[in-house]
Amino acid sequence: MKQPPRPALTAADLDFKAAIEADAEVELKRLGFDDKFGRKRLHQLVHEAYVLELMTIAQMVRWFEIELVTPQELNVAHPTTLMIDLRRRIATSPTEHIRSPAMDYTLGQMMTWWQQHTVTSAWRSLKTHVRATDTSTDLADALADFLWDVRDILGTPAEGDQP
Repeated sequence: MKQPPRPALTAADLDFKAAIEADAEVELKRLGFDDKFGRKRLHQLVHEAYVLELMTIAQMVRWFEIELVTPQELNVAHPTTLMIDLRRRIATSPTEHIRSPAMDYTLGQMMTWWQQHTVTSAWRSLKTHVRATDTSTDLADALADFLWDVRDILGTPAEGDQP
């Protein structure tokens, strides 16, 4: 059965995907998963959408672990349930992606939450997920003043750096 095509990725989609891939890769390595199966990598054995789903599940666990978000706030299926579903779909059809309503919903929820509750530009500049809630206006003003005061230094390449 042919599945409908997904819409083209927006800049926000690409930022989220890059953040998931980079951060989840670190998390998977921490858990002992090095993406090697003999001489092949996971993306050579299964459809790339499955790899992104695996990384999304790892990212969700990481977000819960660092308390960036609570499971109740994200309101998606438990990561164990998603992994069982992912393994079942990979076993059924490793090279042709079978979509999962639970995973589609999870991806949508995570992306929406990320865009609404984090400083999404933080991933591009700091390579980290940053959530700002109930911050002190004094702290925000002090940070803004600091960044303004050092703007020339931050924008100038260090000696020996390529412009």
